[in-house]
Amino acid sequence: MKGIGTPSKKLLSAQSARNGVIGLSVILVARPRPPPRQPCIPPILEYTPMRHIEFQTAPSFNRGRIALAVAIALSFAACGRSNGGGNGNRVVGVSKQINEFMYEIGAQDNLVARDLTSIYPPAIRSLPSVGYHRALSAEGIISMKPTLFLTDGNVGPDAVLDQLRKVGIPMLVIKPGESLDSAQMLMTQLGKQFHREKAADSVIAKWRSGMDSVWQDTAQWTGKPHPRVLIMHFGQIGNSYLAVGGEGPATQMLRWAGAANAIDSTRTMTRLTPELIAQLAPDIIIATDVGFDRVGSSDKFATLPGVNLTPAGRNKRIYRINEQELLYFGPRTPATVRELVTMVHPPAAQ
Repeated sequence: MKGIGTPSKKLLSAQSARNGVIGLSVILVARPRPPPRQPCIPPILEYTPMRHIEFQTAPSFNRGRIALAVAIALSFAACGRSNGGGNGNRVVGVSKQINEFMYEIGAQDNLVARDLTSIYPPAIRSLPSVGYHRALSAEGIISMKPTLFLTDGNVGPDAVLDQLRKVGIPMLVIKPGESLDSAQMLMTQLGKQFHREKAADSVIAKWRSGMDSVWQDTAQWTGKPHPRVLIMHFGQIGNSYLAVGGEGPATQMLRWAGAANAIDSTRTMTRLTPELIAQLAPDIIIATDVGFDRVGSSDKFATLPGVNLTPAGRNKRIYRINEQELLYFGPRTPATVRELVTMVHPPAAQ
């Protein structure tokens, strides 16, 4: 059989047909890659001027079976030229929040790579990583042949972004803000961008319902003493602990859970020293996963310089939480607030 898609150099004669060579006309489409928003459509389903393809087969072979085989082969060949999602998109997503939202709305087939800290949901770990979001490599990103570089803007270094622009890689920066409304607007925007509007609306509706339930249940802490909580996040660039402050998602979630942020600062992150930790004297310490896991346990964490001088260290009230749950708002926020409640107000104390 001559290769599929290779036109015959001559039309078949009646003699060749009698000798078992069947002329089969199929529709071949020579067109640009399907636009990102459309599924892969097998080319045989669209009309275009036909070309001849020559097949050598036994005289008794059924013409209908040949046509079906050709149709299937051409369909697979055309769809195989794009990514696994079959829509032509090749998105490198560099944002924990955005990538999680992509999975939530069922748009994950557009992704071909992620950043190192995008580890939720677990399925995203099967994608190749282009590195830490603040220490990216242009070569790694370019090697993925992306049709879009999607980020929340918290990326670097700037030289890498300049290189991506020079080679013509389109960029989309969506900043989510620091409120529930802005996070939900981010999901809505992603739904429109990747044509998953109904899925985004459904997720948001469930998310809002969950928050309404949380606010109703946590209203009991209004007007009561709020334990002071220090959130310790490990910065992988500076290799040091940072206090999560400001009026961002973490502080707001603490407030909903009936607690107060121990650090009164407008800065989102403040570098911690043993002296500052001791001075803040938190009742409770919540450490994000990377910083907690490098120590190994609550008991060991309580012995860290500065921590050992706090009420949290002395009373072993040190807890672990995944940073993705605390540093941005998402559909998991209702469950995160309930988790914080169990840390801040243990059942025995309620």
